[in-house]
Amino acid sequence: MDDIQKTYTFYLKLYLATVDEPLFVSLRKTEKDRFTATLSQFGEGGETKGFFVSETIDGKNVAINLSHIQAVNILWEPTTSYEDLKHYEGPITIRLKHRKTPIETYTDAPDELHEFFTSLDLGPEITGFFGGFLDIEGEEMLFNTQEMLYMEAPSCVVDEGWEMIKADSGMDD
Repeated sequence: MDDIQKTYTFYLKLYLATVDEPLFVSLRKTEKDRFTATLSQFGEGGETKGFFVSETIDGKNVAINLSHIQAVNILWEPTTSYEDLKHYEGPITIRLKHRKTPIETYTDAPDELHEFFTSLDLGPEITGFFGGFLDIEGEEMLFNTQEMLYMEAPSCVVDEGWEMIKADSGMDD
């Protein structure tokens, strides 16, 4: 059964504080396993802040604020395709506590978006209280990371940011 599960699609049905409807995140088995391992360790040693950051099957990068998960249902189904969708063209979406409508935006600074996701992944000591990126008009979008519930962005934009960072630092030589 374990070999078969490698080709399954797993869905996190997330119930987040102050969000009326559950959110769905689609993952491969390795990322689902990393998510459940992260949850099982969350809160140990007194750490009660942090994000789970991952790429999804449907071409997105997500950041889920672990301290705002009220419940999660891990669903699965057999996959008909082994290829992940690599090009999602939707907006960057941020859900904040006590706001019914998510913030949707785009960016012309993929490197800053990549750095923001990386800082969320590394933890609150790195992110700080506020973090963000430039929107499509070059204006700062700053978020109180403790109030962020969930963020998603096109993986192709985040990946482009990583390529820009590597090129700027000479890492791609």
